[in-house]
Amino acid sequence: MHLRPLFTLAAALLLLTACSGDSSGTKTSQEDAPPVQTTDTTLVGKRLHLRFPENVSTVEYLSHKHLFWKSKDSVHGSKEGEDNYSVIRIGKSVFFVNWVEADGTTVSQVLDLDERTCQAFITSNVYSRNQTSRSTSVLSGTIEKIEDANHLLLD
Repeated sequence: MHLRPLFTLAAALLLLTACSGDSSGTKTSQEDAPPVQTTDTTLVGKRLHLRFPENVSTVEYLSHKHLFWKSKDSVHGSKEGEDNYSVIRIGKSVFFVNWVEADGTTVSQVLDLDERTCQAFITSNVYSRNQTSRSTSVLSGTIEKIEDANHLLLD
């Protein structure tokens, strides 16, 4: 009679030991999964280095609505800024991104993180002949590198 609680305790310990197993050399699926910043399901926390035929740009997605960018090309020269952006994930690793810069330039991009491509549509008066009316320049480029951003803004 007094042995029954002892047998119950022993059985429970054996069950716990069997269920936990020896995990010293195995990884769980959670451990195998890359951290959120390195997955292709979000842009937040990423820095993308973009190369176009006549433009080199870097964009850091600091939060779900705030980004930092810097760009160098033959039309604008070097410039940078921090802007609010909108993004829609339109495929497994494909994003449509849009923002308006302080000078009124509108940037729209289709980013494919798997294929490492970027299609950019830049609308500004800088691209028009007399710089008084707005026109759009379409750029096709590559994503040269994707890395973790330097810092994140917490909303």
